[in-house]
Amino acid sequence: MSQASENSSELLKEVEAARRAFRDKMVGYIKAGNRYHHPAPELPTSLVENCRFLGSRREIISRMPKNGIVAEVGVDKGEFSRVILEIAQPEHLHLIHMDLTRLDYQNVQDAVATGQCELHGGDPPEILSEFQDRYFDWIYIDGDHYYEAVKQDLEAAKSKLKAGGYLVFNDYSVWSPIGMTHCGVARAVNEFCLKEGWEFVYFSFQSMGYNDVAIRKV
Repeated sequence: MSQASENSSELLKEVEAARRAFRDKMVGYIKAGNRYHHPAPELPTSLVENCRFLGSRREIISRMPKNGIVAEVGVDKGEFSRVILEIAQPEHLHLIHMDLTRLDYQNVQDAVATGQCELHGGDPPEILSEFQDRYFDWIYIDGDHYYEAVKQDLEAAKSKLKAGGYLVFNDYSVWSPIGMTHCGVARAVNEFCLKEGWEFVYFSFQSMGYNDVAIRKV
């Protein structure tokens, strides 16, 4: 066995030991009457019966209105921004991110140069609030995944959609298996749909459970 393989094997043992230790601590914490995970509330069939299941989030994007006015909240390096530009061909794409220094400008430079794409750096809910109501055809939200942050994005975005517009969410889950941390997207989205009467329209699968959903006001 090579040195690299030996190092990898030892590291895996350490990871597994840490996982077991985490599990044991979790069991004790829950047995003591505490709650660690935060499940998403169940939805009635009426809000999901028209939902279509798709193989990937690209398939959701392909079903969004073409040539629309679009926002992407949470841009990171701009790799998915490029996908939105290629597939949905928006008339105008607003990219909103707290810190645009992470953006790989090559992903969007042509669209920015033509005016098709506009960059907005700062707090996403505050930036969304500056747009007029009923402005966007759809909004893709992949920002801060903590529960309270997702709720803020939802509240800021809901009035900015045209009639029949979509909110699309990345990482629809309650737990990140890679980051080993809470993910508040599913909980916030389900609560919102129950409160506001929005329905699930599309659900796309991702290999590690970081699924996407598209919702729309009934």
